[in-house]
Order: sequence, then structure tokens, then C-alpha cells
Amino acid sequence: MTQSLEGLRVAPLHVHRGDGRQEMPIMARYDGDRVISTYDPQRTSVEMAVYLGRVRLSCEGITISEVILEGHAMDLTALFRAASKLFLDVQFTSGPRITEPVVKIFGDDMAQASYCVPEGWDLADALQLLPSAFTAARPKVAHALKYIEEEKKTSSETLSRFLDEVILMILKAGDPDGVFAEMERVLQLVEVQEAVVPAPV
Repeated sequence: MTQSLEGLRVAPLHVHRGDGRQEMPIMARYDGDRVISTYDPQRTSVEMAVYLGRVRLSCEGITISEVILEGHAMDLTALFRAASKLFLDVQFTSGPRITEPVVKIFGDDMAQASYCVPEGWDLADALQLLPSAFTAARPKVAHALKYIEEEKKTSSETLSRFLDEVILMILKAGDPDGVFAEMERVLQLVEVQEAVVPAPV
């Protein structure tokens, strides 16, 4: 089911490194329009902090627009932010099953997807490989996003913001055709409402 374009709630997730003095391994709080998550690296990982933050906010009807690691290495921060913009968690893996960075989708839930990177892999290289890995896993979504990004280059500021929301809906639903159909329905509804409202005299 495609969520209405009018009801999308988004927030950035800022992740900080904490310490053993905090009561729980991961603690989160709201700070205005953003969410702050602090984790104890001795008891959990940054990957788990981001994943659980996404799950918690999803249960509250909020979609993470981007993940920003505060006070972490630049290459790690860049990788998490880029992956989060594609609605992907980052998972560092060990063992023979994953030998190169790859996007894995778990079940039918589009929110349950991760960019799996073998431990020790160069993070700058993993960042470069992310677009192709995403396209291989979600070709229809990747094609739709590329099309919208091209349209944004010649769009007004208002339309560009609307298209940003469409991008979020496509990533969340994993169904470009359904989102485009919903977008068309909303636009037609707006046209009808404008047509029946009498002009001021």
C-alpha cells in the first residue's frame, strides 16, 4: 500500500558516541525536528544504534530522512549518510558469504534492507560502489530516482520540494508505479478543488 503523499513524516537521525555511564546501551531523544541517538560503543555498535533508531521511529510513524554520525570518522560518516538517503542500513559482515559490498533486501519489507560491507573493506571504495549495488538490488526504484533527479534540475523550488517527497515515498514503498499513480491522483484532486472554488470578485 502506498502512503498518502500528504501524510509523510520525516526526521534526521543524529548519532553520537556515548560511554558506560549512560543507563542503556542506546538512548534516544527528540530535539526539535531531529532525533538524537547516543550509544555506548562498549556494549553495542553504531550499526545497531542506527538500525534500532530506524525501527523505533518507524513504529511512531516517522521516516528517517538521513543518518548523520557526529564525531565519527569522515569516511564512515559519509557512507552511513549516503546509504541512509537510499533507505539502507549499513552492516559490516564477516565470513565467506559476502565478498564485496552488496545491497541485501530481507523479505518483502522495503525498510528491511542493508548495504552489506565486508569487514576491512575500504570505506571510500564502498561509498563509490553504493549506487551500482543499489541499482542491482532495486533497478526499478533506481531508474525512477534517476528520472526524478533529472526533472529536478529544471524544476521550480516548490516543485523540487514536492519531488523530494516523491523520492522519499518511492524509497519507502519500493513501488515507483504505485507512488506515481498516487501522485497523479493527488494532483487531479487539487485541480478539481481549484476548479470548484469560485474566483474572488
